[in-house]
Amino acid sequence: GGTWPGRSGPSWPGGEFTEPSRGRRGRPRTRVLAGAGGAALVALVLAGTAILVRLGGGEETGPPTGRTGGTLAMTAPAPLGSGDRIDPSHSYSGTERFLGKQLYTGLTAVGADGRVRNMLATEIRPEESCREWHIVLRNGTTFSDGQPVDGQAFARGWARAAVAKEGAGPYLMADIEGFEAVSSGDADDFSGVKVTPNGLSVRLTSPNCDFPARLADPVFAPLPPSAGGPDNEAFNRRPIGNGPFLLESYTPGKEAVLARNGAWAFGETKLDRVEVRLVPDSALSRGLFQADEIGWGHLTGLSDAGAAADDPAFTTRPLPYVRMLVPLTARGPMKSREARLAVSYALDRAELARVTGGGDLPARGLVPQSLPGFGRPGTCASCDAADAERAKRLAADADLGTGTTVRLSYRTTQDEEKLAEVIKERLESVLGWKIELKGTPLTEYAEFRDGLVADDASGLALFAWGPDYASPYTMLWPLLGGTLVASGDNDYNNLSGWKNDRFDELMGQAVRTASGQERTDLYRQAEKLALDDMALVPLINEGAAALVSERYVNLEMDYDGDPTLATAALK
Repeated sequence: GGTWPGRSGPSWPGGEFTEPSRGRRGRPRTRVLAGAGGAALVALVLAGTAILVRLGGGEETGPPTGRTGGTLAMTAPAPLGSGDRIDPSHSYSGTERFLGKQLYTGLTAVGADGRVRNMLATEIRPEESCREWHIVLRNGTTFSDGQPVDGQAFARGWARAAVAKEGAGPYLMADIEGFEAVSSGDADDFSGVKVTPNGLSVRLTSPNCDFPARLADPVFAPLPPSAGGPDNEAFNRRPIGNGPFLLESYTPGKEAVLARNGAWAFGETKLDRVEVRLVPDSALSRGLFQADEIGWGHLTGLSDAGAAADDPAFTTRPLPYVRMLVPLTARGPMKSREARLAVSYALDRAELARVTGGGDLPARGLVPQSLPGFGRPGTCASCDAADAERAKRLAADADLGTGTTVRLSYRTTQDEEKLAEVIKERLESVLGWKIELKGTPLTEYAEFRDGLVADDASGLALFAWGPDYASPYTMLWPLLGGTLVASGDNDYNNLSGWKNDRFDELMGQAVRTASGQERTDLYRQAEKLALDDMALVPLINEGAAALVSERYVNLEMDYDGDPTLATAALK
């Protein structure tokens, strides 16, 4: 979820950062239930792709193999953050976002490789500054009810999403000119969104060359006139879309049934139907899979993912989330770089990944490896291999000898409690420190945060974060931006208190750089600078896990860990 605590971010010397606000997917992530970097946009005028392609690796194969027809039964988490609504205006994560990707096709999509590809946009072209964008739409596409999908349909959908406070609009659209007026009800349409004869023009409040990546989120989906306002609950529970599937039926809390959409712009799916069973926990999902009642079973949490890990049907993939330690750098034992590096070298990340289980992997950096060009060995030496002797020397250099007390704050979930215990044991055995654990209930995030921004706060804190959309910008800037240092007077997320002028300069330059490769290089420089100073201590790249039946082909995990229903088929 979002990166910006307010509608308009603090300024930096090169201009205003007005990135999307509020963090939800990008806010502190705790796994209780189950957005491309610069390299993805090597050219900002993106070529359209036909999709019954597999939005996975770089190759574009033809239509999926397997036979036409049949039904896939699967599970997904029952609790929806949007209540019972499954329209794109109210979606921001989880099951409602997964359903939005099946019912709607937008301007772009993020492949499993983290790269952005055009969908209904045949061209996305920025002006030189990346503040104004011109979007050309594919001609002649319709919603499942026959209504046209044109520039007005996109403008309609965006304006509706801006008013829906519970969805992703308030943080992914906040820097589109006119957002405040639409969100408050003072205007019906964005002043910065104009319908053109062949598409749309969009004007942002500040330059952002990553804008096309953001457009892959279902909140930017087009909507037909029947959508009405965000309080139209009939549409919210029975949305009409333009995606590979249409909604056949929906029983809140129990099941959503999808049927092939014969009007989809990119052909027809192989599957006739998909029965999405909404279950309260993945233990039930695992039981249904073992009883051969479903072909895809989602897995979440230590116990269920761990219990299924030896099953031949078990599959995983990295997610765009990194679990980390936040060192409180303003005071106390973590004020020095040497102390922070001592912690990083002392930890065995492979061991930590085994503790959390599932598809988790040792983190090689701060930006998730789901994004092209990131998460490779060599960026962070202390992340690549533990070195107990070097950790001891660094602790001695920091004057933190045996018996030094360091507080480790965490939230009391099964994952974090086990992780905290392993970190405590490791730091005590390697460095001889005394680690004082401080747990806060999961439901009390405000209390957890208050403890980290208090005037006497010190030590380390377990934390997790994922980008709002597929861009390193929304991973790095909210956590480390010099103008976003967290305090009791704001709701910013730079909890470490770390500041570096060069980092801020690199980030400001990157988001304004049109060349995809150059932009990625700048983000990598910024990440390396932060890691060299160990501003944050990356631990684990989180992963998704599922059980997948061998009866299906091309049923894989996408960038978000969701099943690729549009390409799936029975053998």
